[in-house]
Amino acid sequence: MWRKETVAAEVKMPKLGLTMEEGKLLEWVKKEKDLVEKGEVLCIIESDKVTYEMESPGSGILVILVERGEGILVGTLLGWLALSEEEYTEIRSKAVPQIATEEITPPHKEMLEHEGRTEISRLEGEIRATPGARKLAKERGIDLATIVGSGPVGRVTREDILKAIDKTPPASQMASLSRKNLLKEESMSGMRATIARRMMQSLQTSAQMTAFSEWDVTELMKIRAYINRSEEKMEFRATIPGLIVALLARVLKEMPIFNASVEGSTIKYWADVNIGIAVALPDGLVVPVVFSADRKSLKEIHQCMADIISRARQKKLLPDDMSNGTFTLTNIGSYGGEWETIILNPPEVAILAIGQVAQKPVVQEGRITVREMMPISLTVDHRVIDGATSGSFRKRMKELVENPGLLWVDAMASSSAI
Repeated sequence: MWRKETVAAEVKMPKLGLTMEEGKLLEWVKKEKDLVEKGEVLCIIESDKVTYEMESPGSGILVILVERGEGILVGTLLGWLALSEEEYTEIRSKAVPQIATEEITPPHKEMLEHEGRTEISRLEGEIRATPGARKLAKERGIDLATIVGSGPVGRVTREDILKAIDKTPPASQMASLSRKNLLKEESMSGMRATIARRMMQSLQTSAQMTAFSEWDVTELMKIRAYINRSEEKMEFRATIPGLIVALLARVLKEMPIFNASVEGSTIKYWADVNIGIAVALPDGLVVPVVFSADRKSLKEIHQCMADIISRARQKKLLPDDMSNGTFTLTNIGSYGGEWETIILNPPEVAILAIGQVAQKPVVQEGRITVREMMPISLTVDHRVIDGATSGSFRKRMKELVENPGLLWVDAMASSSAI
């Protein structure tokens, strides 16, 4: 197999997290023979957790070796960045795709040459199938042994699985319906499939209980307004979710059972308070983490949240940005939500949803007054947190949310003052 001995830059399938072994090349943003500058978005890669815009490792003329597809191993050579027209012509005329040999361990992986392309076939007994075919077959409950492969050496491809699905309507389909009534069908994206799997796992492996309450955030809104009036001096812009994260960090240290996870019959209590922030994207939900929130100042919390939310929306998060969370906060108020039954982010034991803030009449000391009220939903794993403990958590959070002054005085007196 020819390999270019040159100073041209290699473009390889990146490792987006510690556990990533393979990914999906969704699309090339740059086209064959485009002149690419270092740092420009080159292509879009998808792992099972994130969609990532891969930046060019160098400058040059793009030579594409691997078209879009899934099941591409980490380290696979996707293309080259030639430094001249002459070099581009040389590479284009001789190069074929090359798999990083250190990723291949016979007999579990077999390298095959077919029509000038190098591909990977994972073997399970006598059944040959591409990683994408195995994944789709598992999701749809299809036995690979029943499929006749159309790929090299009889390998089952993703297209073979799709054809089998098309020929086998669901058993639950009503007789009055037929394929002509189907508007469309599509496979889940890697992110959506991961979300679906984790949500089913969450509901099947934990005893979830959701409690609803309403907190008076009038004083918290005043603090937010004060900070934002002094935004230039404070060097950050305050948000209600950011203020809630600061309060959560305090309460999670006080009540460590909520900063825990369950593995089998073992409860693990974590020293670090790592609060995940749910961010809704067009193709799914991601939960980047504010690490060590209990050791961050109010300014640092807000700056961290602004950074991870921005990178999530730009598709620049890495899997490690979403690992090792110990508690999750989701802001359903951002789309007008009030109360919802929210699902745990396993293996965490609690998740808090904050709803849309609205002015409501409230009775205080025998008088009706208008206050800023925020609905909240708290879901816990009832295997380790009972109703009374859940109530204590909500009561303590309510106390701090409605009377935050002393907490901020303490913070300003410390080395992590805002």
